[in-house]
Amino acid sequence: MEEREFYREEVRCGYAVTEKTKKVWAVQLAMLDEVERICRKYGLSYFADSGTLIGTVRDRGYIPWDDDIDLVMLREDYDRFMSVAPRELADGLVLQTVYTEKNYLRGHAQIRDSRTTGFNEEDRKAGYNCGIFIDLFPLDGMPDGRLAARWWAFRVKTAWTVLYNWYRFDYYEQKTAAGALIHRAGDLLHIPMRRAYRRYEKLCSRYKGKATKRVCDTVFIRQLEKNTWERAWFDRAVYMPFENRMIPVPEGYDGRLKAEYGDYMKPAQAPTMHGGLVLEPEIPYEEYFRGNCR
Repeated sequence: MEEREFYREEVRCGYAVTEKTKKVWAVQLAMLDEVERICRKYGLSYFADSGTLIGTVRDRGYIPWDDDIDLVMLREDYDRFMSVAPRELADGLVLQTVYTEKNYLRGHAQIRDSRTTGFNEEDRKAGYNCGIFIDLFPLDGMPDGRLAARWWAFRVKTAWTVLYNWYRFDYYEQKTAAGALIHRAGDLLHIPMRRAYRRYEKLCSRYKGKATKRVCDTVFIRQLEKNTWERAWFDRAVYMPFENRMIPVPEGYDGRLKAEYGDYMKPAQAPTMHGGLVLEPEIPYEEYFRGNCR
């Protein structure tokens, strides 16, 4: 539980942060604390990433217009965390992966608080747990040669395109003819989603356990150059202040952030990748849906 002072409304970078936003952050920080506890127990490493990493390095806390916490783990630690977290997480929290939740299809995991509400339109349509969440992304090793890396990345990207059109085409607002053909092929093959996803994940993690020079956030492989980083940047975690606690960042955070954002020290308000999130920190999502279906 955060200190009362934490919830005070304030202005950061000219942006008003409301009490409600602070309550959303508090839910996410509690989940972050659980990740820290579990990783310490099992000797796993994780790192703040994306907007959370920028906020830690530049602002010592949330970027004021951010709506979640982003974490990354090297694939070896990520897989281990996925295996132990379901039984370790505190009451009310759930780990969401394609293997733990029906109809969930993302290339990364989320932890959600079932006692809250946090969803976008795809979440609602899919029908899985729609509590407030934090994101956990795997970092996968990639081949050292430039051509080999590009071929591997092309295969990963193609596999995800096929996978997503097979199982999420009906959710698209702007459907394409190519997507319709892929979706129809998926209907004919009738491969269970988890089996198809396992093949995709096997391709992503092909270089797991190998001392490759670079790693890639395969979830964002469409922007390959921006999401390819030196493995050495993640050799060690350095703890830095974030809000009222310390969280781990990769020792090579400067190189990692410059690779994707350039001058990350200059604040630039931008929309998050989640688009249209409904966030209610004090209402369980099931209750919220019942109240809005009357």
